[in-house]
Amino acid sequence: MDVLLTLAIVAVLVWLWLDGTRSREFAIRHCREFSEGNRVQFLDQSIHQSKMRFTRGRSGRIGLRRFYVFEFSINGADRYIGVAVEFGNRIEYLSLLHPQGEIIQGDRRLAGLPRG
Repeated sequence: MDVLLTLAIVAVLVWLWLDGTRSREFAIRHCREFSEGNRVQFLDQSIHQSKMRFTRGRSGRIGLRRFYVFEFSINGADRYIGVAVEFGNRIEYLSLLHPQGEIIQGDRRLAGLPRG
């Protein structure tokens, strides 16, 4: 019984790692495209996961919602924060916290974010 439990735990951890890697690459691609589309530079070609939680999607199914943070620059000498929320195989929300006003793609409520 202990062996089965250990194998199950290892299998879940491997799945989480593989799914996280896929999710991260997916989010990087979308963050880069969103940045380029808004004429800002996606910095460091990377993002980091700030939060992950089980939640329901629009269809009602339960899954992992991942929250990512990345940095972008307007002129190459400054740094600003961007946010991405991914659920399943789609980006629910992208935001660039631009100094002249936030640039948003998606719905804050669908991404599980508070209004404002």
